[in-house]
Amino acid sequence: MKEYSDVVIYNEENLELAYRDGHYEFNRSVINVNAKREFKEGYWRITSCQGCSVEDLMKLTPTSLNVSSADELIDADLYVGNVRLGEMLDRPTDLLLVSADVCSELGGNVARCEVVINIRNYVKSIRRDVGEANESKVIVEFIVGVVSKLGRIGYGGVYKAVIPKSSNVDVALIDKMVRTAYKRSLASCKCKALNPINVGRHPLILTPEVSAALIHEVSHLLEATSLNRLSLGFKLGPEDLHIYDNPYEPSSPTVRFFDDEGVSTIKRSLIENGRVVDYHHTRLTAGKLEGRAGSAYGIYHPPIPYHTTLTMKSGDWKEDEIVAETKRGFLIDGVVVAEVRDTYIRIVPEYAVYVEGGEVKDYVKLNEVKIPINMLKSISAVSRNQALRVSYERNYLVAELTPTIKVEGYVE
Repeated sequence: MKEYSDVVIYNEENLELAYRDGHYEFNRSVINVNAKREFKEGYWRITSCQGCSVEDLMKLTPTSLNVSSADELIDADLYVGNVRLGEMLDRPTDLLLVSADVCSELGGNVARCEVVINIRNYVKSIRRDVGEANESKVIVEFIVGVVSKLGRIGYGGVYKAVIPKSSNVDVALIDKMVRTAYKRSLASCKCKALNPINVGRHPLILTPEVSAALIHEVSHLLEATSLNRLSLGFKLGPEDLHIYDNPYEPSSPTVRFFDDEGVSTIKRSLIENGRVVDYHHTRLTAGKLEGRAGSAYGIYHPPIPYHTTLTMKSGDWKEDEIVAETKRGFLIDGVVVAEVRDTYIRIVPEYAVYVEGGEVKDYVKLNEVKIPINMLKSISAVSRNQALRVSYERNYLVAELTPTIKVEGYVE
């Protein structure tokens, strides 16, 4: 397709409630942005305006820029219809008051306790000749942080985002999150410095939060636009490694039936039997690489490809069995930083636990964990249970659903 155009109407109401060390905050903001998008003469022309009408927007759109290329958008299944996800919370202040009570209850070794509840209610409408694609969605984010002082100062944090329903958002959820952050802060307090003789290569047991961060970074190497993308057929992991993107995962807040190009989303297999079989695609990259569109993010800039809920297939190990079968290594939990560096993935964990003789020993503070890309072939155990991790990538909400895994890597 050589030409395409649409108008995007985006409206969002954002309610932020916060409890910070005995103080309360209640803030509300409203966003109204219209955008005109055209793909013509081989390139995107995108104009947007905060608070102006579609008619005013048309006046801002240039008629010609005197440039062109041979690029074309691939024909795709454009979604037409209405999607409504989530329910507004009736009494969000009740959740905040519960979090304040739990923070007060935790005890005198808590130096700081913060809870932020962010409620996003947005409507996105993509209007074009074939019909409209409309999405109405409510997302609730919980950000909890606890600082404890138990000889040393330790920090514990928990983040969760959900599409709210009466069954998944209640006072028990916020109570559990605050207490989990508190337990993590105590673990951080107990961390010892890494013994220099243990610097180097070890078996690493990655909790679901950490294995999620690992495949999140692998996902960057599966972007069709990446200069460092892995080649199709590349042997990434063992035969039983399967990774796919599932935009329909019911437990995830990233559920979507159409992407930011208005293309119907698909469940996309990316790694099969340990090998790369596909990439995340936009309409432009799918045309260049003979792929299938449906992974686009971006309304106000040329669309970029990425995952919604990246899922690693579970295995048959129990988590305690993975520890019991480890003679000497580290259990890695919590993620401060994760990034792709050259030929390896670097992770800065919140804390680690030294494992010896199949038993957990001391809490350890690691500066970083390095897992070379080619060492993913060493994955030797995958748990039955999976957990969801949600984060932001380039201001877009994405998720990973992953098990606990055991893999070789380096600690410092």
